Amino acid sequence: MYIWVLCVIRKTMPKRNIKPGDDVYFELYDLNTSEFVCSQHIKNDYIKSFIQTKGTRGKCDYCDKKINVIELYKVLELIITGIDYLYEDPANSRYLNKEGRHGFDGNTFDFYDLWYEDYLDLRIENTRLFEDIYKYLKNDSLYCYINEYGSETDFLNDSWNHFKRIVKYKARFVFHFNNVFSNHNLVDPISILDKVQNSIIKFNLITELKENSVLYRCRQHITKNEVNLAKHLASTPLTLAKTNGRMNPAGISMFYCSKSKDLTIKEVVDTNDKSKPFYTTGIFRNKEKLNLVDLTNIPIPGSIFDSARNIDIETIAFLNGFIEDITKPINSTDSIIEYIPTQIVTEYIRFNPNLNVDGIIYPSSKNKRLKNIVIFYDHDESLKKLSFRKSSLKTESI
Repeated sequence: MYIWVLCVIRKTMPKRNIKPGDDVYFELYDLNTSEFVCSQHIKNDYIKSFIQTKGTRGKCDYCDKKINVIELYKVLELIITGIDYLYEDPANSRYLNKEGRHGFDGNTFDFYDLWYEDYLDLRIENTRLFEDIYKYLKNDSLYCYINEYGSETDFLNDSWNHFKRIVKYKARFVFHFNNVFSNHNLVDPISILDKVQNSIIKFNLITELKENSVLYRCRQHITKNEVNLAKHLASTPLTLAKTNGRMNPAGISMFYCSKSKDLTIKEVVDTNDKSKPFYTTGIFRNKEKLNLVDLTNIPIPGSIFDSARNIDIETIAFLNGFIEDITKPINSTDSIIEYIPTQIVTEYIRFNPNLNVDGIIYPSSKNKRLKNIVIFYDHDESLKKLSFRKSSLKTESI
């Protein structure tokens, strides 16, 4: 179990290039450089790309080539950003421990270890550049991992697992009451839903489904001519909505579809079910544009060396794990319980006035590269708000 009182809010994290002393502040790192460096000597992708795009034509002091180069101090600033992201002074967060390596709890180390063990994974291949950077950045300070006792991602994952335990095994309808289901190190279950909402807004995950988009539906059935009208392929009538779906509980009907005909068939057709030897596909089209939460559009996490984007690394890591969890294959015998958290998340998104959306795009459990869509239309709404041509119906046998 993690001690979350040690968590650090990164946007208020102090920069380590200025170190507090007893009475004065002094510079921890020396940025007074005169050298220029090209991208060929550092293998880290972000720093390499930074030099290539921000540099100007000149002579590299480490290979004498006339190429795009950048002042070395700008590379040092990136490295310091990475150091600030990963490490802190143990005096700021660790208990004193006379048996510890440097008199503190946990794993502590000096700059020599950090640099020569390449903790930052810079992969600097030029020896002189490696030594020059060490010369400018070396200091007598101690370091420890900010996340040694638990990261923000760990906290969010634990909060999500706490939410799942509560709604599956304790309370399905009143989990939102303050302080009833929180514990000493995890917040109220409702907070993880707020995190999902805030992430949708922050990362601009709401996308527009253009009017008249092709939406494939599929139904497996008993007799060949059983499905021949739009109402036979629309969302399940409320009186028949007696089974749980990934996004909907029994009794609540939604319109599951995909832009891919093949995926729709894979999602619906059970080739082992010989009692239903036929399946029919058809095309619906939305009569007006729809706003959908796109859970397949999570941004790529930034580099620890990118001060503008590294603040979101932990949240993006959580979102990727969260989406993988809610879209994983579920055994039909376990679906009643295992779908509950996903159904609650869906309902939270559906009726959230801060989002105001019509559905969700999510990765298929059959093929993560393809996308499923659920639109918040019941049977009558799907017939009213979606157009359909009977000529699109295609019936096949298994």
